[in-house]
Formats: sequence, C-alpha cells, structure tokens
Amino acid sequence: MPRTAKPDTTLAETPEQGLPIQVQAAPALAHPRDIARSLRPLMRKVPSLTRSELDELATVNRIAERDLWLPILKPSPERWFDLELVIEASKFSFIWQDTLDEFQQLLECQGAFRNVRTWSVKESATGQPQLVAKPQRRAGIEQDLPLRSHKELVDTSGRRLVLFVSDCRSQLWQQGQIHDWLALWGQHGPTAIVQLLPERLWSQSELDVGFSVQVSSLLPGAPNPKLQVKELPVRTEIAPVETLTVPIVTLTASALKQWALVVAAAGRQRSPARLFDRSWVTDPERDRSRAVIRPKSARERVELFMATASPLAQRLASLMAAVPVELPVVHLIQQELLEAVQPVHIAEVYSSGLLEEIYPNPVKPAQAKPDASVRYDFVQDVRGLLNEITPLDETLGVLEALSKRIARTLGFEIRSFTALLSPKADWTQEAKAAILPFAQIATEVLHRLGGDYAELAQLVEDDAQGRSDWIQPLETDPVFPDLAILTFTTAQLFETAPASPFPPLQTQSVEVVTIVLEEDIADTQPISDWQLLEFEVATLERQTDQPQTGFFRNLFQRGEQRSEWVIRKQRQQRVGLLIEPLTARVELEMVLLPVGTFVMGSPEAEPERSAAEGPQHTVSLESFLMGRYPVTQAQWRAVAAMPQINRRLEPDPSLFKGNKRPVERVSWEEAVEFCDRVSAHTGRAYRLPTEAEWEYACRAGTTTPFHFGETITTDLVNYNGDYTYANSPKGKARKETTAVDAFGIANAFGLCDMHGNVWEWCQDHWHENYKGAPTDGSAWLTDDKRANRVPRGGSWLNNPRHCRSASRSFNAPDSRDDAVGFRVVCSAP
Repeated sequence: MPRTAKPDTTLAETPEQGLPIQVQAAPALAHPRDIARSLRPLMRKVPSLTRSELDELATVNRIAERDLWLPILKPSPERWFDLELVIEASKFSFIWQDTLDEFQQLLECQGAFRNVRTWSVKESATGQPQLVAKPQRRAGIEQDLPLRSHKELVDTSGRRLVLFVSDCRSQLWQQGQIHDWLALWGQHGPTAIVQLLPERLWSQSELDVGFSVQVSSLLPGAPNPKLQVKELPVRTEIAPVETLTVPIVTLTASALKQWALVVAAAGRQRSPARLFDRSWVTDPERDRSRAVIRPKSARERVELFMATASPLAQRLASLMAAVPVELPVVHLIQQELLEAVQPVHIAEVYSSGLLEEIYPNPVKPAQAKPDASVRYDFVQDVRGLLNEITPLDETLGVLEALSKRIARTLGFEIRSFTALLSPKADWTQEAKAAILPFAQIATEVLHRLGGDYAELAQLVEDDAQGRSDWIQPLETDPVFPDLAILTFTTAQLFETAPASPFPPLQTQSVEVVTIVLEEDIADTQPISDWQLLEFEVATLERQTDQPQTGFFRNLFQRGEQRSEWVIRKQRQQRVGLLIEPLTARVELEMVLLPVGTFVMGSPEAEPERSAAEGPQHTVSLESFLMGRYPVTQAQWRAVAAMPQINRRLEPDPSLFKGNKRPVERVSWEEAVEFCDRVSAHTGRAYRLPTEAEWEYACRAGTTTPFHFGETITTDLVNYNGDYTYANSPKGKARKETTAVDAFGIANAFGLCDMHGNVWEWCQDHWHENYKGAPTDGSAWLTDDKRANRVPRGGSWLNNPRHCRSASRSFNAPDSRDDAVGFRVVCSAP
C-alpha cells in the first residue's frame, strides 16, 4: 500500500488537464559562457552620433595656446551596435522557450550591445506575418501588445544588428514576406538567421530553397548586400534585385563567433549563409505546401523516424511511448534517464509526425483559443510500435520514475508503478483524475509487453469494469479499405498471316470494359487515394486475302496479294491507381502490380538477343507500385525544389524540353536522390526498380519480345525507325523524346512507355549474364559502390532490338545521357 509522505511543496497545484507534476528542465542553453565570449568581436566602442563629452586634453591645450576658456566636446564612446532579437512564434515554440529566454538574458547582460530589444513574429489569421514587442507575462497572464511595423527595426546609420530566430519551417516562409523583411533589414545593417535546428536538419526546412554559400566581409559592419559570396554553384544566374543573402548561425559558440568575426571583418573569416532567389520563393510553381513528411500509416511513420532521426531522439521517443505525452514528463525523462537530451531532440520528436495535436471535446482546432496550450499524443498505433522496439528495462524504468514523481506530488510514496494502476479507497476524486492518464497508458503498455505483464493489465481492466471514472479497455478495430477501379490500355503486335506489300496501318477501336477487384488491395491498409485506372490495350494484327507462309514473307515484293495491318484497341479498367501529389499541380501516378511469377531473360531462339539475357530463370515477386510513366520534366522540377537529402538536383537538366516529356540527362545517383526526396515528401519508401521488377512490369504476363507482340512499329513506340526488327517495316526516326503519353496505349498492367523513348535506370549492378541471379525479385548488387548500373527499355536513339523486354545495357552511376531517364517504384502499402 502507498505510504503517507509529506507533499512536494515545490511543485505547482494539480493542473486541470495532464499529469500533476512539474519538473525543472535542465539548463537549456548549452555553454552560455562560451557563447558570451564568442560575441567579443562585436564589443568594440565607436564615437556616438548623439552624445558628447568634454575633451579635457584638447580644452587644456587651447587654453594654454590661445587663452580661450571654452570647452571642446567630442563624441562619447559607446558600444558599436544595437541589437534587435526577433523571435518567430511557431507551433513548437514551447519547446524552445527556456532556451530563448536564457539567450535573451545573456545578450542583455553580456554588455556587447548598446541596447537590446526583443520582438515576436506571429502568423495572423490571414496567413501574414505580424510583428509585436515581446509579450510580457504578469501573474501568468500574457499581455496583448499593439502591432508594430517591421520598418521600425531599420537604422539608416548602419549600427543595428538583427538576429531573426526561427526553425524556418512555418507557412510564413512560403509566402515571401519574411524574405522581404530580411532584405529590408539587411540593406541597412548586418542581419542573420539564428536557426534553432542543427545543420543536418536544415534540408527539412525552407532554408533548402536557397543556395548554400559562404560569406565574408572586407568592411566592418557591412550590410548584407556588401558581403562577399563564396562557393555559389556554377551557372547560377539570379537578377541582383532578386537576390537575398543571409548568414545562418546556430546557438553554438563556434557558429556565433564565426559570424561575429565576419561582421567585424576580422581576417579571412567565412560564415555559412543562404542565397535566395526571391522570385523563386514566391513562384507559384514552387508550391511547398505538401513538401513535408506525411507517412500514410503508423508503421511508415515509425520506420521513417527511425531512419532519419538522431539516436537520442529515437531513444527519447521510445521512452515517451510508455507514458503520457507531457512536456514535464519529457523533462523528467531528460533529468533521470537521458541527461544528454537537448531541446533539439525534443523538437525532433514533436515534429516527426509520430505525434498529433489533441483538443478537449468538443473543442476543435478551429475553435481553440490562439494562446491555448496545445496538447499532444501519439498517432494511433504508433505508441504500440515503439513499445515493441524499446528494451523492457527502459520501458519499466520510465514507468517507475514517473509513477514515483506523481505519488510524491500527491503526498504519498509507492514502491512500484503498479500501485497506481487501480484506484485506492483513500484517493480523492482529484487524485483519481490526476493519476488516470498514467494508469490508462501504463495498462495499455503492459498489454503490449505480453506475458505476466499482460495478465496484470487484464486484472487491472477486470477490476475497472463497472467504473465510469477509471481506465477503459484497449480497443483495436480493424478498418477495411474502400475498393477503387483501375482503367488502362495495352497493345499487342502479332502476325496472323504474311502479306505483301506492307500496307499502311489502320485503327479499329472496340470497347471492352473489365472490372478487376485485386485481392492485394483488400489486404492493404485503408488508403483513400486508390483510383480507377482506364487504359487502352492495342493489338496489331495483319489481315490477308489468302494464306501465306513465313513471317512477313515477300514483305517488300510486288504481287497481287492484298493485305492490311489493323490496330485493334481495347479499353480496360482495373482498380489500383494511386495519385501522389508532388505540388498543387504536379502529381505522380503509381500503378499497383499484382503478386506474380515470370520467366526472366530471353529464349535462345529470340531474334537479335544477347548472351547477357540468359540463362532464363523463374522469378517470383511480391506486389508493388510502379510509376505509370517515366518521370517527367514537370515532376523532376517539383522534386528538385524539395529539401535536399544527399545531393543537389539541377531543376532543368533535359536536352529535349517539355513538361510531359521524360526527364533525361540525369545520373543514376541523381535518380536515387529523386527517390529519397519523394520518400521524405510522401512518407512512402520510393526507389528505383530492380531489373527483375522492371522486366516483370514490362512483360505484363507476355513472353514475346515486346509486350504487344513479336515485332515493333513506330506507331506504338519511339525508337530509331531507320532500323527494323524481325523483318518489320521501317518507320519514323524522330530523333528526340516524345511525351510519355504520346501513343495513348499501355501494357496489360496499365504501364506506358515501357519500350523506347528513354532508357530507365534500375537498382542493379551490371553482371555479364544471369548466372547466380536472385530469384526473389531483389536487386543484384556487389560490394563495388562505383559499379556500372543497368538501364532497361531502349530509347529514341536506339534500334528496335534494344527496346525488347529482355534487352539490357550498362552505364556508370554518375553518367548523364540524353537518352536515359527513369521511373520509380515503392512497396505496396
């Protein structure tokens, strides 16, 4: 039983919501003394523009020399700069509040500046930035202050510094007005952004819209336009009037000292900066509203977080999953279990997508007061997934620490957290309400731990039955997804009988509607984005008056035999089209391919095959999603504007321009970067297809050289029509790429442009043949990171044999070619 103890009088009263504990956070600002020393280059004194003092020596000399008893005045020495500290208020400001309060106090007390004023920038109801003096709190009430103009921070004398503190993630950064403010301030004096996040996370903020550069200065106190820009990428052309250069610093002594030395023009110092093209920031084509991590399921959220977050943030999230999500609880974890945790790690967890805002019923987000404290909880099923990967001793450790702190706050002691799982007779209603959040989550965690812990949780739930004021049983309701419909067109080219001479192709269309309910989709998680895919399957048939022998026999010989080629088109529909928005106007269409088995490679009897296409072998694959088309130039530009993961992407690399043409002149490495950015944007793991996936997708159940038959025509494929295949007729040599939907037909899976137009990068390393190749559809890789990679499908430049389903080639991973593009895949959800 709990033992009575003296209440913890240092803690506040039980709050109306949340747990009844308050924990003093560790010092938030790391190494404050070092930060104070780092600003010493700015501590010089200069003559005042407004104040004067007696120049004793000059006055005495004039009296002695000229017998004039009049004082001589000189400007009083004063600190070089005033400082304007501008702090952007964001949804996660509560995490940084202590850090920024300590930083402000340091700046005010350190003595480096003549005056220090603090301002707050917040977003208005209309999405515009508003500037106010820093709110003052009296008796726990925040005082409303009038709006101020950002021009008030301008000092034409150039003796004013502006530090804009932000994590650069808010909607305000997408409107362009923040950049306008920074430009105005920077024209009149040194202006810098204090980025709260470490540099490894800058790519997830709006800083990634600018070019990463270094800046230096030849003039002390130079305004930003006078800074010397270094390391600007070659071929970067921005109109000077549209250029905004802003140094970027973090709240570390080394970064602040580096920037201070640049402001003081001391030596050849450089500071990191971002160079923005302000016209691009506000360009409608650069819609960044969806460029955030939004995984579709709890598992995808956890996997993405574990793949991208820092190790300390991962451990913090795992421990938070065992207890209610409250900032005092996080501070308790920091204090007793993870002393190395800093505010940046807490911010990583809160902004990771693992948590969601919660509001007390019936209050909705739109109805909540702007200054109301927002509470958070884990997204459904995320807590359980984190419990599964957290060591048992760590989970039990955080339960023990929190339960004992709750008990001490309420005035008693306990031996184990289990003492708080069931209400006691001597507990008041207030104590029950305070302990309930802990008991509810602790019971759920015990269920997931299994074994004896699950039995204990069941006993607790049994004891709670019939109580309306205690825990509720853990419920898991499976959700069955809605089915959608996929519609597409395929083409098949085959010979019914030889003919001579080769007549012009004709088209005959028929409507065949097929509704296919894919079993795979019913087993997936619920996704509202499944859509109907409609497409046409074309069959190229030759009709003749009389029988002939041999394929295309006497094709070019004159004779009396009459025949004609007819393209028959069948319209089909199937469920399985997933639309991934990249911007407001650019989408990525993904087609669901079913589970299947096929024979990979070409038979020895196939015309113009190569030894690299054998030996044939059977491959089995799981269901996956593949791009309906090769990646287009519009899609490439949209993703090139997303936050960088590992390398920069040129927005417009292609030789043949056109939004709907495939992107080309992109290396394998750049294609991988494209996939990584789309993964971060959508929350799904996008990648290049393996060779086996590509050939399976191309064949779509066929065994012929092309998915539409035994031969090929330029009426269905973009290739070099000056060459023929298997006695096919010559066609057009377009000598350029075409739009990815130019021919209006697809294979039986609904995929377009699998043959010709551009080669398509695959994951695999090049091997001379298929001896020892995987049979599970996985990529065939070696330890050589610089090994040649495999493109498939042929292109506008090649003769038709390279466009066959089994044809293979190889290129270096860093090579670029105007005949090489790619398409993307991801696992079925």
